[in-house]
This record gives sequence, C-alpha cells and structure tokens, in this order.
Amino acid sequence: MPCLAPFACYAALLCGALAIASVTAAVPAVAADLEMAPAQSQWFAAAYQLACGPLQLAVGHFADQYGARRILLVALATFAAASLLAAAATAAAVLIAARLVQGAGGAALSPVSLALLLTLRRRTENEPHAVAGWVSTAAAASCLGPVLGGLLTSLIGWRAVFGALTLLAAISAGCALHALGEPGPSTTPPRHPMDIAGITLCTAVAITVLITLTAPTVTASAPAQASTGLLTVTLIGLLVLRTRRAPQGALDAGLLRQAVTRRALLVLPALFGANSAFTFLTYFTLTRVYGLSPLSAALIALPAAAPAVLTARLAAKRTGEHRDGTRLMRTGLLCIAAGMLISGSGQRHPTPLWLLSGACAFVGSGLGLANGSAMTVVSRSRSRTSHRTAQAAATATTFAMLGGATGPAAAGAALALAGHPPHACGASTCDALGTTLGTQLALSLLGLLTAASAFVLTGRRHERRRQR
Repeated sequence: MPCLAPFACYAALLCGALAIASVTAAVPAVAADLEMAPAQSQWFAAAYQLACGPLQLAVGHFADQYGARRILLVALATFAAASLLAAAATAAAVLIAARLVQGAGGAALSPVSLALLLTLRRRTENEPHAVAGWVSTAAAASCLGPVLGGLLTSLIGWRAVFGALTLLAAISAGCALHALGEPGPSTTPPRHPMDIAGITLCTAVAITVLITLTAPTVTASAPAQASTGLLTVTLIGLLVLRTRRAPQGALDAGLLRQAVTRRALLVLPALFGANSAFTFLTYFTLTRVYGLSPLSAALIALPAAAPAVLTARLAAKRTGEHRDGTRLMRTGLLCIAAGMLISGSGQRHPTPLWLLSGACAFVGSGLGLANGSAMTVVSRSRSRTSHRTAQAAATATTFAMLGGATGPAAAGAALALAGHPPHACGASTCDALGTTLGTQLALSLLGLLTAASAFVLTGRRHERRRQR
C-alpha cells in the first residue's frame, strides 16, 4: 500500500518523539512516587536521549549495510520491551536503566524513518516535502505528547504512559512489517568497519557533560566540577580530532566539513537543549508552584502545538527552495530565548498562567523554525557529501538528541548558579524545582544564553564565510 508506507515511517518516528514528550508531563509525578533526588530526576529525564544519541551513529552504519526496514523492526521490539520494563519499575535505578535501554531501541527510529522517507521520495524535488512531513510530525508529537502523558498520568498513573508507548511500538512494527518492503543492503554498502572508538567517544562526551552539569546538585566541590569539566573538554577535542582524521568514522565528516551543514548541526544541540530545559523547569513550576495536575499543566503548554507544526513545515519548504536556513535558525533560537525570558518575568511572584501559555507558543514557534530549517539543510547536503543516507540522518539526530539530554541537567545547573540548588524531591515537595524565584532566575539565565548562542552560531561572520 503506497499510502501506508509513509505512515509506517511516521508511526515509528512518533514512538521516539513521544518517548521524550509524553514522559515529560509525568516527570514530577514519577519523582514524587519513587522519591527521586533532583539529580535522579534529571538523569531520568535525560536517559532516553543520552542512550539514543550516540547509538544512532551505529544504527546508521547497520541500516546502510543491512537494510533500514530490518533495523527498524529490531529497534521497535527493543523499544517495546524496555517500555514494559519501565512500566513495571519500582525503584529509581531500575527506571533509569529501563529508559537507557528504551533509548538504545529508539536510536533507530528518527534516522531510519527519515532515511526511509527520503528513499520513498526518490526525486530530489520531493525531498523537501518528505523532510517537512517528518519535521512537522516530530514537532506535533513534541507539543501534543505532554497532553497525552498528562492525561494518562492524571487518570491512570505515570505507568500508563509507558504502557501506551509499548502499544504504539507494536502497532508501528505491524505497519512497517506490512507496508515496507525489504530493500536489502544499500546499493553502496560501507566498506569500512563500524567506528567503535568514535561512538564510544560520543557516548563518553555525553556522559561527562551530564555529570558536569549535575555536579552542583550533588556536590559543591569545586575541584570535582573542574575535573569533570576538563575531562569533557578533552574528550570533545579527541572526538573532533578523530572525526577529521577518520572521514568514514561514526560522525559524517562530509557534513562537518561544509560550513552550512556544520552550522546546522551546531544549532541542533543548542535548540533542543534549550527546549528540554524550558520544558523541564516549566512542568515542575506548573505542578509544584501552581499545584496543577499533569493534564492541566500539559494543557497550559498546548498553545505550542500549532505554531510548532506550522513553522516546521514553513521552514522546511523555504529552506528547501532557497537552500539557506541561517535566518530561520537564528529566528527560531531567538523565539525560544524570548519564551524563556517571558516565563522568568514574574519578579518573585508566579508568572501568570496566560503569560506562560504565550511563552510556550514562542518556544513552539522557535522549535519548528530552527529544527525544520536545520534538518532540511542537512538532508539536502547529504547527496553532495555522502551516499550513506541513514548515516547522515543519524549524525543530525545525534546532535539533536545530545542537546536534549543536556537540557534537564542544564536546568539544574542554572538553578545552582541562580542561588537555588536542588536539595530534595520528596513525595510532597521539591525544594528547588518548586521555588518560584529559583526557576524564574534559571529560565532568565538560560534565555540569555540561548539568545547569545543564536548570534554566535548564525551570525554574520558565518554568512560572509559562506558567500566566499
């Protein structure tokens, strides 16, 4: 069925997107039920992206070599099993481990679904439409997922969220098995071994970044924080050096060599890091400060949905026509920065709910603009840099996932810098994450950092270099 084949790709993408978005609304309830410490809450919120990000690089290798459909089915089975484990977890450590395994299974969902959609749209002029549909689906799931998670958490409990993810993964696997033909190995199979060292370095960088950012919530030892920060910088340097010397490594070196695609790749972690930090702080504020249920909190954030979908499609189409997404990416980051600053404008009093809804609309618009433009730039450039479609998609989604993983940890670090470090998340209260002044200062600080990154990553200096 020609129409069912794209639907199977979108359904698989929904599994991965909802594994992040729908769980977001349940994080405060999970933290209270399992009596998580603040650092455990941050790791729980980031675990899926942490495992998913680096492993996408291995998935790209296997998908290009053995066939995207086969890898997708294995990933969906792993994802479903881990979701069941998460639904049955009774301890924080078990739940975090289940989220890591779920992320390992979900590693294939974003890049392989995009690669399959691009394969279905074989003519170049149709590729922007495929990317637009992919990005808008991800944007809709990111914005509507919390509503689903909040509804299930309020009516049944947070475990129902993971049960629903299990069911969705089973449906997605059935659609893929029925509608997607097995293309077999790629027409240009990789002739190089999988870059284990590169993937290990990517994983180590992500872990050390999270440890560095969560250190203020665990220990106040300056030497410990400095040592983890130095280790992170060292690992990043080694990763950059290896990528330059190994063009067939884990990261797609062809994308990184071009200024336009390198800029898009750097925008993705800044974008998703800011978005996940905003979401993390906002849901704790709505549930702890305002005392809202998970569903009510999700409905306050619902105005982000329509702008995210519309701007994602608009950005993908405009970038596909003009092949220059610099202004759209910059505008998207600035919209997210504006949303953060609006949320942090309460001045020692809780920000009005209508103003928080407006801030969510700004963030949704920015997410759609920057993500739609950046992913279109990468997808159009891949044909000039590499024939490994899944590997190019995996490189882009890895940058995005690692940014999303650092968001909750960055929120905790911002709270510590604002003078309100987290202390405890008990069954009834969460000292710092529910403090009005602390979250407002943290959101304002993160908003200023996001605005600065918008100009640093997409400034005129990059435009002049591209024109040369």
